[in-house]
Amino acid sequence: MITSSLAAVVMASLLASCASAPTFSRTVYEDPTILVRLDSPVVQEEVSGEPRGEIAELTPGNLAELLQSLRIQPEISFLSYWVLRQEPQPETAFPKDEAQLLAPHLRAALAKARPNEMPVFVLRRTREDGIPLVTTGGLLIHGDQLLVLLANARRPATTQRKIEMARETPLHPLGEVDFHFVPGPYQATLVRNDLPTSIAVTSAPALSVDYRAWLASFLQHGRGSSPTQTEPEIPAAMIEEKLHRLKTWREQGLITDDEYQQKRQELLQHF
Repeated sequence: MITSSLAAVVMASLLASCASAPTFSRTVYEDPTILVRLDSPVVQEEVSGEPRGEIAELTPGNLAELLQSLRIQPEISFLSYWVLRQEPQPETAFPKDEAQLLAPHLRAALAKARPNEMPVFVLRRTREDGIPLVTTGGLLIHGDQLLVLLANARRPATTQRKIEMARETPLHPLGEVDFHFVPGPYQATLVRNDLPTSIAVTSAPALSVDYRAWLASFLQHGRGSSPTQTEPEIPAAMIEEKLHRLKTWREQGLITDDEYQQKRQELLQHF
């Protein structure tokens, strides 16, 4: 059973180290599409210690499956609600092709990471209209927990400077965060309110995965099938924010009382 408090303590330590400067980086893999490196908040000569070596059972193939099991849900604006009249549906954070591209290099980075290093990644794809899309974040193994930070999920990078920023600081969103994690089996979300304000230096959504329990279930069900998804859990802070948003829309006359009551009941069912 994953507890938010345990994951929050670990994430606090992670974010505290990510906030420090300077940062020393070791590139694990780089090509025009992918960058995977190890970031450490120390200078080069201070990077020490043996690689963790804690993930022998987590193969690149298994890691690709795990990445595909992570889901996010886009945040909805009033305009989107008015046009669609429905909440956006959860989608995979890492589609199959992206997960398979990243997994071997992230697996290598996790195996090489020393105690004061964190694997970070930048994935660049191109939309049909030629606009670059960037996905950035980081992973960290802590005991049985795989912590996932996802700062940008296929976010359009319309300028060269944004692309450079994504490479320089993969753990920081390029703009307002427009999605949240939808946890599945053996997964728990971390909300910013769980962290002390002194170290909450990034607004990137964070997720904790009990990867050993997930892997055992995955292997039991057979390769090619992930553990069964349960009813999505929405963090309490996220529900409260959505309730306030609905109330504002009703007070502004943007939605009817019936629409307000219907959506309110849907949200309250998640408590």
